[in-house]
Amino acid sequence: MEHSTHLPDEEQHVIHNLKEIAQILTALCKGKEMLSMSFNDNKEVCLTTIIAVDMKNHAVHLDVGIDDAFNSRLLASHHVIFSKNDGIRIKWVSAHVSEITLADGKAIKIALPQKLIRMQRRDFFRLTTPIINPVPCVIPVHDKANPGKEDVLELTLMDVSLGGICVLASAPLNPLMVIGEHFDGCKISFPDIGVTSLTLQVRNIRSFTLMDGTQKYHIGLQFIQPSRGNEGMINRYTFNLERAALAAASEL
Repeated sequence: MEHSTHLPDEEQHVIHNLKEIAQILTALCKGKEMLSMSFNDNKEVCLTTIIAVDMKNHAVHLDVGIDDAFNSRLLASHHVIFSKNDGIRIKWVSAHVSEITLADGKAIKIALPQKLIRMQRRDFFRLTTPIINPVPCVIPVHDKANPGKEDVLELTLMDVSLGGICVLASAPLNPLMVIGEHFDGCKISFPDIGVTSLTLQVRNIRSFTLMDGTQKYHIGLQFIQPSRGNEGMINRYTFNLERAALAAASEL
């Protein structure tokens, strides 16, 4: 049985029609779209692509990893999240992953999902933040198992919108940084504007590897009921970014 992986406001974007689901996955296959495959509470993540959609057997075949130990842990998992977070967002959960041998080598096999999330509409236009003199985001992390212990994550903003931010994090990822988790008292130091104190909710996590082999994460965070003062700072900062972008474009 599949586990739920969507947040309440994603419910309206859930697709149950198997023919439509197969069409979506086939399009991902033809476009060789990269998918994030995560399990073990998002502690283990890798990228994969769909090799084929087998409608006759109601199955989907995907690339297998090169690390045998990782593959063994994946095959033993009963809750694997597949997601595409850039452009049109697509996400589904598989309760069982198996390994098969195809003509050109090994692959992983999952059942055709009974439902998936497809979110095409973007509520807020995202603006890229500066690479030089990056904007810091400080997130206090409270360990629920040890109430007296608090950690602080110092991350870097990658983009910002009126609805949330994307931050860059290095491995290893804090185990409390999971989809759906809330963090209070988050500080974002907007240049020439001020420092926020916000509640942020983790919306998505995407892992990637740099050319030197370093693992990084893009983490999407939503603003949760920001105060009027915080909204004002966010509005002023996004306005400044738009103005700077327009000025740069006019000089080309």
